[in-house]
Amino acid sequence: MGFPDDGFALVNDWSAVEATGPDAGKFLQSFCTNDVLKLADGESCEAMFTDVKAHVVAYGWVARLAETSYTVVLGSPRAEGLHAHLDRYLIREQVELTVKTLPQVRIAKQAEGVPLEAFGAGVRASWQDHASAVGGSRLTPEAFEEFRFSLRVPLDGRDVDERNLPQEIDRNEQAISFTKGCYLGQEPVARIDALGRVNWLLRTIEIDGPPPERDTPLMLGEKPAGRVTSSIATETGSLALAYVRREQAEAGTELAVSGDRVRVLPKGSAS
Repeated sequence: MGFPDDGFALVNDWSAVEATGPDAGKFLQSFCTNDVLKLADGESCEAMFTDVKAHVVAYGWVARLAETSYTVVLGSPRAEGLHAHLDRYLIREQVELTVKTLPQVRIAKQAEGVPLEAFGAGVRASWQDHASAVGGSRLTPEAFEEFRFSLRVPLDGRDVDERNLPQEIDRNEQAISFTKGCYLGQEPVARIDALGRVNWLLRTIEIDGPPPERDTPLMLGEKPAGRVTSSIATETGSLALAYVRREQAEAGTELAVSGDRVRVLPKGSAS
């Protein structure tokens, strides 16, 4: 089941934090992994908001709507938690933070990219560098999940939470700037980059069996080798996103989950 060029999916229960005011951009820049000050009006980027130890508080898309208006879109209803995290550090900055619920978000794949439009929030974000018009026929939730699995795109609260370090998500190019300067959690992120490794990496896996529950362990013989975060049924078994031990994260590696055979897939092969 692929994601046709003119197809789109509607997803529910996402949320956002709006930051408005003269210091909105500089304020968000101080708390996320990507360089949001480089965004032009209408542009967006993936980013992670981290605590002082670089644990991921939230993962999503930061969109600049205007010079004094930014929106952080989360693929979860967890915006209240991000708001509380940011508000804790808001002292004298001229920024107003507002939580928004997004009852319906449209995600579409066009020939050159994966734009995301949050209805009612005026936001366009992207999983890739190109955004184009939304159109075509509606996809099933399963087709959308299969497509994002193929790109290894995680969702906040499901595939990313406070247990994770940014480099474990393995979207460094899309979501982390190593040149932007200081932000909360930047020192451990830079230290991981200098050392060149984390113990776990997000991977797409193929399972010869039914979809396992979230946090079901992956096994290499008798040894734990990872954990499942999201999964869907397919005609031949199931697909999932999972954190896999670095030593077993290479495509083609075989593991097991609940007694069923697991194979680590290369990026793009699940579509």
